[in-house]
Amino acid sequence: MPSVRFQPANVVAEVPAGTLIHEAALRAGILDLELPCGGEGSCGLCSVEVEGRPTSVLACQTKVVSDIVVRLPDRSQQGLRVLGDSHSLIDPKLLPDRDRLTPLYRNQRLAVPPASIEEHYSDWTRLTRELSRNGGPAPITSELTVLRELAEAVRAANGDITVGVEESASGLRVRHVQAGDSPEHPLGLAVDIGTTTVAVQLIDLDDGSLLATQTSYNLQIRRGSDVISRIDYARNPERLEELRGLVLETINGLVRQLAGEISIEPQNIRAAFVAGNTTMTHLLLGLPPRYIREAPYVPTVNSVPELRAQDVGLNIDPQAIVVCAPGVGSYVGGDITSGLLCTDLSTNAHDVFLFMDIGTNGEIVIGNADWMVACACSAGPAFEGAGIKCGMRAAEGAIERVAIGDNGARLEFSVIGGGKPAGICGSGLISLVGELFRQEVVDRSGRFFESPGTGRIVQQDSRRAFRLATAEQTRTGKDLVITEADLENLIRTKAAIYAACSLVLENVGLTWDAVARVYIAGGFGRYMRIADAVFIGMLPDLPLDRFRYIGNSSLTGAYIALLSREHRRRLAEIAARITYVDMSSNPQYMDSYVKALFLPHTDLEQFPTVAETFESRRRKAS
Repeated sequence: MPSVRFQPANVVAEVPAGTLIHEAALRAGILDLELPCGGEGSCGLCSVEVEGRPTSVLACQTKVVSDIVVRLPDRSQQGLRVLGDSHSLIDPKLLPDRDRLTPLYRNQRLAVPPASIEEHYSDWTRLTRELSRNGGPAPITSELTVLRELAEAVRAANGDITVGVEESASGLRVRHVQAGDSPEHPLGLAVDIGTTTVAVQLIDLDDGSLLATQTSYNLQIRRGSDVISRIDYARNPERLEELRGLVLETINGLVRQLAGEISIEPQNIRAAFVAGNTTMTHLLLGLPPRYIREAPYVPTVNSVPELRAQDVGLNIDPQAIVVCAPGVGSYVGGDITSGLLCTDLSTNAHDVFLFMDIGTNGEIVIGNADWMVACACSAGPAFEGAGIKCGMRAAEGAIERVAIGDNGARLEFSVIGGGKPAGICGSGLISLVGELFRQEVVDRSGRFFESPGTGRIVQQDSRRAFRLATAEQTRTGKDLVITEADLENLIRTKAAIYAACSLVLENVGLTWDAVARVYIAGGFGRYMRIADAVFIGMLPDLPLDRFRYIGNSSLTGAYIALLSREHRRRLAEIAARITYVDMSSNPQYMDSYVKALFLPHTDLEQFPTVAETFESRRRKAS
């Protein structure tokens, strides 16, 4: 069999002739060769050098036919910018009441009365009576180990015992029992599995305090930057198991970091609440996701039954209860229902609210306590930097904010972490396009005007481009340029989001004026400048005080549900009440989308403040 030597790691894999270089890398134990397009050969990010060949090749498309030496690119991990703890952005009245916590697992101190000749009820009956008096749901069940230890425990300290109680939708389950007080503070996990990032919080279940937060890139990103590419990648059992292993590696690695941070054993974690979109939940559980994107677009499950950590693959207490936030449809999952717990949308019947989670997908919910309609659109990976010539994730070295003056001649930008830029992230891209349009450097279709004398309009591949920074000004030693193709990519992305929102509003007989508040969720939204997003037609032209950032609401919602029976009940109600609209089968969506493929829109009446900006400028010029 041909051998493949990978440098600079200097590892060798022998593979059958015809094996893709990417598959050979996996056999060699090399896991960081990214395939954001899912192996379709469209993104170019798995480009490698093969000794003896004049040009680089794509590892996902090139087959091994003889002995070769492959040189991998240096992709050192950069600092990640995500909003882990979003609690400070949430209205405190929406958080659980700390005086009446009802977490998924708790230690409860009880005084079990002794038996007597007159009152000769069993130890178990007397125990369950006390639990019922404390307001726990019925029925009450038990582990066999508890029954074996119960007799001695209730007698050792005259009925003074501590029970470890697990609370689920089906009632209470007693998992531990011991005489007297327990020194253990049971711990729980709140987990948000995002397409790009994973965030995990460690919580003290006794008092609800947040002990630590850790975030990381979802290692599945190596095999696809969006849900569609990962669904395509997971079409055979081996690749499905690979993706499941990657997300478990991500979560369990974060759990190890959390445990080390406060010096506890992961086995002390007794419960976990997980929120993620439908595809991420399927991949975590090893469920085939292919039917999510095949008509009639039906997932294996929306509301996942309660599970055990050892069955899921989480390295915590093997018997820890694991609850997944319920989803609504193929593209509106538990991350959205969980996020809605952080808003007034499900409790206020007087106003109309818009909830938007903007990332590689755009999920949208419109409504209030009486009605809710949800949809999703494929925003694409542009906001994560994919598909943009100098795009990158929101990490150290990324341009996150741009200011332009004098028709492009004067330019300033801010860089995450300071210093020279290496590329531009999603928030920086929106800021840049907003400034280019505001300064009339581009027209409404995203084409660059000629701008002689500035030196920033250049030619790339027979089309115009805008030079953000010269090679001397960057970390990479290469020019940073935004091409017209990049602008088209972003315009398609913003059009998909705006079209979905406006069409759902139209279908329920409302206009934008009816929306009292717009909630913007997700780590990306936290760093996006609202005024720029409105100016390019991505967000509706509403007063800026109607917009509210709520950060990683999926993670905060998981935290809330972990600690509160009432919020878990409300979460189930939210999922049951939402009407899911499938945009892919709606013929009106394409019409709405095409109308939004301009800056800000073909219908300027929908963006009166943008129209007034240009009209005012023209009046001054004349």
